[in-house]
Amino acid sequence: MIVKNEEVMLENALKSVQGADETVICDTGSTDKTIEIAKKYTDKVFTDYTWNDNFAEARNHANSKATSDWILVIDADETLEEGGIAKIRKAIDKAPKEWNSLDCIVNSTTQNNKFFSPRIYRNSSKVTWIGAIHNRISVSEKHRTDIEITFGYSPAHKNDPDRALRILTKVVKENPDCSREKFYLGREYYYRREWKKAIAMYKRYLKVGVWASERAEAFLKLAQSYWYSQQGELARDACLQAIKINTHFREALELMAEMTGPINRKRWIEFAVGADNSNILFDRTPKYKGSEYYDRLFEKNTDMSRYDAIYKKIGKMVGDGDVLDIGCGLAELSTFLSPEQYSGFDFSEETITKIDYLRLDTWVDDARTFDCSSYGNFEYFVCTKVLEHADDYAIITRIPSGQKFIFSVPSFKDPSHVRVFTEKLVRSRYRGLVDIKTITRFNWIDKKWVEGGKETPSYILLVEGTKI
Repeated sequence: MIVKNEEVMLENALKSVQGADETVICDTGSTDKTIEIAKKYTDKVFTDYTWNDNFAEARNHANSKATSDWILVIDADETLEEGGIAKIRKAIDKAPKEWNSLDCIVNSTTQNNKFFSPRIYRNSSKVTWIGAIHNRISVSEKHRTDIEITFGYSPAHKNDPDRALRILTKVVKENPDCSREKFYLGREYYYRREWKKAIAMYKRYLKVGVWASERAEAFLKLAQSYWYSQQGELARDACLQAIKINTHFREALELMAEMTGPINRKRWIEFAVGADNSNILFDRTPKYKGSEYYDRLFEKNTDMSRYDAIYKKIGKMVGDGDVLDIGCGLAELSTFLSPEQYSGFDFSEETITKIDYLRLDTWVDDARTFDCSSYGNFEYFVCTKVLEHADDYAIITRIPSGQKFIFSVPSFKDPSHVRVFTEKLVRSRYRGLVDIKTITRFNWIDKKWVEGGKETPSYILLVEGTKI
């Protein structure tokens, strides 16, 4: 590890790698309790390196202190999965002699982002670190494992927020022929919403970049930069280049949907639903939770009376019409409709096992496999407390055209939500998919959802429309 002022994050990282043969820490100038914490876990804490705005140099210095046959590199704001050391030993034992590195799955705790990275490598002169920032090892072998490392955001980054921009700018200036650094410098400008600079740097990168996954990502960010600077035609052209490289790039397909008219938008979303994100550089798709997660929620929270006003409103909307309740949770809607007009199914098993009065047609373990083709004719499809948890495009695109559709969406963040909504976002996200007739706002008043009244920061929108 190389560390600096990581007293907040370091202990969790070190706990996760306990059981390794040795732990080597190179401190690059901490002024907090980082060194003190490090010495609780290892006596190999080195303070003889002076930071020089070069991560590869610092990592190679740390490598020089390691004595074991293989090295795992991990940062202070990262943790190795439980049982990870044992998994690493098994992976090393199985690795052929000619292999020099093993890739781990790296997941974000703060973003929907995961990728493979060669974090395990031989302690050999063949393997060195290169690159002042966004550095990499000198071998590229792509031997993937299922070993997971999770990263968060370290408060130490706030001590030098312009570090990446400063180092990348210097490297690009000193080495005009570089490619990787141009890619990441473009991303720094993108993060800062400096669209002109981002566009210019991505265009420079695309003249020299050769790695397909990285080029596709660059074209996507170039397209977004054009789009946010009101250059629609150039944005669509750049986005098509990303799709040409990888037709399974879901984020690029969804961006094309956003940038086209209603008819084309619907078709692009259908393409996106079928995309599996294979061979992309960064996977930013939402982390959907399985049915077991919602089973546990239902076991702990069975009082849903706070939603009564919403379900009463739906009852008035549907009148005597037959209703299919999609992902019905604890089936609260069934208490506001007659048994003859209500049918429903859920994406988790708990509803089926605990509510025996429902005419549930099937159990769908994952909302992305939802298929309504066998359910017969219903005047209304109702979908409450679902689209914020599931692959909403997959669900809506499988609803028949012309079907009356009522759904709810929340405005507030929750551990179970993968997305939140405003009215503007509802109209934008489902443009070309749902012809919206009405949107009713329910505010959080006296610990229940109330139609009308004083507007509150947290609210739920009930949307009525027809599937296009």
